[in-house]
Amino acid sequence: MILLIYIIKTVLISGLLFCYYWLFLRNRAFHQFNRLFLLSIPFISFLLPALHLNMPSFWNQHSAGLPIRLLGVGPGSFEEAVTIYGNKTHGNMIPLQSLLILLSLGFSLFLFFRFVKTIHMLIRLRKNKPFLKLPEATIYFVSEKGTPFSFFNSIFWGNEMDLNGDAGKQILRHELFHVKQNHSMDMVIMEMVSIVIWFNPFHHLIHKELKAIHEYGADAYVAAVSDSYAYASLLLLNTPGSPIPITNPFFKNQIKRRITMMTKSPKNSKGLLGRFMILPLILILLGMFSFKLRNPVYLHSNKTIRVVIDAGHGGVDAGTIKNGITEKNINLLIAKKIQEMSGEYNIEVVMTRENDELSGKGENISHSLKYRTDLAEKENASLFISIHTNSTAGNMEQEKYSGFDIYIPSIENKVHEGSVKLASIITDYIKPDYKIASELKERKGVIQVLDNATVPSILIECGYMDNNSDLAYLQDEKNQEKIARDILEGIRKYAAQSSTYMKSDSSRHAEMNHPDTANPNHLVFTKVEVEAEYPGGQQAWYSYLQKNLDYPQAAVNKEIQGQVLVKFIVKKTGAVTNIHAVSGPKELRDVSVNVIKGSGKWIPAKQNGLIVESWHLQPINYKLEAQ
Repeated sequence: MILLIYIIKTVLISGLLFCYYWLFLRNRAFHQFNRLFLLSIPFISFLLPALHLNMPSFWNQHSAGLPIRLLGVGPGSFEEAVTIYGNKTHGNMIPLQSLLILLSLGFSLFLFFRFVKTIHMLIRLRKNKPFLKLPEATIYFVSEKGTPFSFFNSIFWGNEMDLNGDAGKQILRHELFHVKQNHSMDMVIMEMVSIVIWFNPFHHLIHKELKAIHEYGADAYVAAVSDSYAYASLLLLNTPGSPIPITNPFFKNQIKRRITMMTKSPKNSKGLLGRFMILPLILILLGMFSFKLRNPVYLHSNKTIRVVIDAGHGGVDAGTIKNGITEKNINLLIAKKIQEMSGEYNIEVVMTRENDELSGKGENISHSLKYRTDLAEKENASLFISIHTNSTAGNMEQEKYSGFDIYIPSIENKVHEGSVKLASIITDYIKPDYKIASELKERKGVIQVLDNATVPSILIECGYMDNNSDLAYLQDEKNQEKIARDILEGIRKYAAQSSTYMKSDSSRHAEMNHPDTANPNHLVFTKVEVEAEYPGGQQAWYSYLQKNLDYPQAAVNKEIQGQVLVKFIVKKTGAVTNIHAVSGPKELRDVSVNVIKGSGKWIPAKQNGLIVESWHLQPINYKLEAQ
């Protein structure tokens, strides 16, 4: 879909630019300018959609009034995914998108081989032919139909035409102009563009117009030293011209337009205006296809917001280590980028550490964690942000898990609501730059800096160190700066409108405390001391899923695969309710929900020794295997 949108944009841009040429530049006397403009259209149309530029801040100063969209909150850890395999019963069928790409490539290859064949023919045409060497070009005397025509520094001249006659001298001067101006290079460039993007009709029109402009220039070059009317009569000779598309034939190409152009007055008051207006046109196209409103800069406030920035781990606590790269160092680099640029955003940063040491210069990790949690209150800070990087349990290279996650304090914490708002805003800023979970997380376990938070607090896991793509992204200094700016933008927007927010649709699937609308007084926990469990334990649960899950045949036929996340409540009675698919292909959701519905009674969760209701999240992977 992204590729299709990009292609549509390139066609639109080339169409708009060609229409501008048709209305304001076509058949005007500034041939060299028109030539360059037409040649630039394919490259401009390729470049503009590929640019991703941010609007200048002064164009977007009132964006602080935009509402904050709160993200839903889910558990920070969940059951290990169960993978269900299906056979490709229609393994020989090719998806429509792939078929279209193959057809397009096939046609491009056909055009390319035709182009190569034409070049080979022109090279072969020169072999064993009498020739005349000139300073600018070489004339080959051939019996080929459609002569004379030129290709780079070769001029193919018919045996029946007198080179030394008046007409011959005029035609030779015409073809030498093509050689000097290197018009064949234009033809080759447009031919290659048309081979790759053959489905863009404007490239073929540009190709045709370029040929006409080449002839205008060559005709003007001849007419400057010859009788224009006699030369026009020469053009009207009934000669078919070369059928080879990448050559410049003397006869054939739009004779009527060429004669009209030769006899036209060179004075044109609209010419300068037509060329000058290209600049605002390019700016308009830049605005339409390249700029986007993102990371807006808000109006500065006289009030400075103070934020504690915690570079996770440090000193003897290295965190995750991958190929000699330590989490503590990456955390510190990002935190220092935030500190370095905070002045631009009217934000005062208090660092928990600025060197490779335990925060608070504590003797142990426990003392360091207490120092961090106390620092926000001690420094009268408004927010607390802890910077970390993630990894899977095995810490081996993996591709399954990737991207950012943001953790917040539990629902029971008084700063929960403010933390949700801050995390939601920062998620929106990070999202255009790198993958990030669309749901905030509450980890099942102790995160002391969040559990003991006294101000809105979040912990940002900046990708997985055991994922090579994430690790490469985190090691790039420019990306570290991006992360820092995204966080700072989020802090500023939070400060600008911390009392204005709006729930997003995703929050419907992430009810935190009162999801049971039939009885809203029932508290449902996302974090408990003793998890709900399927009778027989984890192994029995996986065996049940493997035995009862069937890959939907409709999804197999369409070659649909992916992961479905099913969320449900285990009641105090052990009954399973509120079952719904949070994400995943729609063709795979119903079967995933139904298998949970049929799982029977569970052993309920416990909190403080009491039986309680709790949320559960089960990922199910669907993967196709060829027969």
